[in-house]
Amino acid sequence: MEQGDQGLPLFRDGRDYFVKLPFLVKGEIEYPPDINADSIRGAFDEKVKQTGKQPSAVTHVQVAGAQVIREPLLNRSSVRGEEAYFYQIMPGVDPVRVGYFEPVQLARELYNVPFDDILAYLGRLSAALGIDRPLARRAMELFSLASNVPSGFFEMAFASFGAVLNPQTAARTVDIGLAFFGHAGREFIDHWVELPLHAAPGAAIVSAAKIFGEAAARSAGPSIRVRALPTRQLHITAGNAPGIPFISALRCLATKSAGLIKMPYGVTIPGALLALAMKEAGSDHPLTRFTSIVYWPGGDESIENVFYRQDFFDRIVVWGSPESVASVKSKALFTRVLTFNPRYSMSFIGREAFPEHIEEAAIKGSTDSMIWNQKACIASLVHYVEGTEEDVIKYCESVAAAMKKWDAAMPNLTPPEIEGQIRRLRRGKLASAKWFYNAADGHFQSAVVYVPGEFDMEDHPMWRLIVVRRVDSLEDCLKYLSSSVTTVGIYPEARRIELLDRVAACGVSNVVELGKSDRLVTGAPHDGMMVYSELVDWKNA
Repeated sequence: MEQGDQGLPLFRDGRDYFVKLPFLVKGEIEYPPDINADSIRGAFDEKVKQTGKQPSAVTHVQVAGAQVIREPLLNRSSVRGEEAYFYQIMPGVDPVRVGYFEPVQLARELYNVPFDDILAYLGRLSAALGIDRPLARRAMELFSLASNVPSGFFEMAFASFGAVLNPQTAARTVDIGLAFFGHAGREFIDHWVELPLHAAPGAAIVSAAKIFGEAAARSAGPSIRVRALPTRQLHITAGNAPGIPFISALRCLATKSAGLIKMPYGVTIPGALLALAMKEAGSDHPLTRFTSIVYWPGGDESIENVFYRQDFFDRIVVWGSPESVASVKSKALFTRVLTFNPRYSMSFIGREAFPEHIEEAAIKGSTDSMIWNQKACIASLVHYVEGTEEDVIKYCESVAAAMKKWDAAMPNLTPPEIEGQIRRLRRGKLASAKWFYNAADGHFQSAVVYVPGEFDMEDHPMWRLIVVRRVDSLEDCLKYLSSSVTTVGIYPEARRIELLDRVAACGVSNVVELGKSDRLVTGAPHDGMMVYSELVDWKNA
């Protein structure tokens, strides 16, 4: 797919940029209609008047059969928004056309495609997403126009898309995630597997034998067969990291399922890249023909109420805000919903770090806090340090020094609203805290703040701000844990092993070595679930 503008056509009008993004709709690439720049600007101006909102708060309109989202154009050299916008023009969405998959057709054309063929398709898809490909490079350049994610992060993200969808990952994950009774998962996803399970006759069968003779109760075939049947899946993804739609795509494709993947706001360009890559990987392949990748504004009831009807989808997977998760759960009452709720993470540093190992702990702690620039749910927001106040101050100084090196290697692109939020914390709720502040050209880069008292997690900007709190014992940290905490990194290792069961019992999903929160383990549980096992329908025959 050696496409330049043909794949992601871009044009400029005045200071504004406009790109036409395609959708994948059941195997077909669809582009929006041609719309001139003035019509798009006029539609946004009209919506601003109708809603009374600030122009920056109006991010989506529908115009002339298309939908358009806009983001402020970012001057990456000055780390500030331009007086201009980046407009992304996309097709409209007909929920039935993009989302309904007929079950019997799927059983005929998709569910019995050999798993080896699925792996071959994923190999082609992984290659099509290679960062060396012109389309992937172009998508990354377009993404940089409005993304305030540091370049180093999104460059690594784009480079990883192909790896996320590679066949080796899919094979291992399915074999582990769907394994049962000594059989690899691919066997269950491919066909019915006979298992030596004991089938005890119920009262009706026993009675029939008494009434009609033993022949009435005799089985003509194997006692039990089991299959992990693919499903129809809706994935509503989140935009805090551009890799999330690709993780959802892998789960859908590797389970041989028909799927609708919603691009999140802020990650529409990677979504369009995935759509074009799937078309290249196999335009007539069942996986392409039974996949749609589209965008609509979250909460649009004219679209979502159709998707949430009983039996429209078999599984709905939701990443996102508390409001998004709660909304889907309240409406999709008769569909199994898997939710990856908004969560946060923290770090525990034992007294063994002092005095010889402060720098080691600080580097590892900063690494856990820098996951996707602290936007990922597994990124540590708060470090609890066991020791004296003098120990804690030294730890803060070491972490601030480590963060300064992160800032130099990956300069932080802090939006004005985030900088304002941090300024308000320094002057308000955390005015009495001790700040270790890193700046560049007068603008915020990172900070470590020692908070002697309580800290409200809702105040955290999730933008290179590490809150440090002192405890007399790491045991004291357990009261701050709940199911809202996804990951805890603990230093040193002996203390992690000591606390492992107690931390996990408090609702935490991952209890890891400090500095290793960003590890990716093929086939491991995610948010307390064996996700692949939840995505298929386990059937008996």
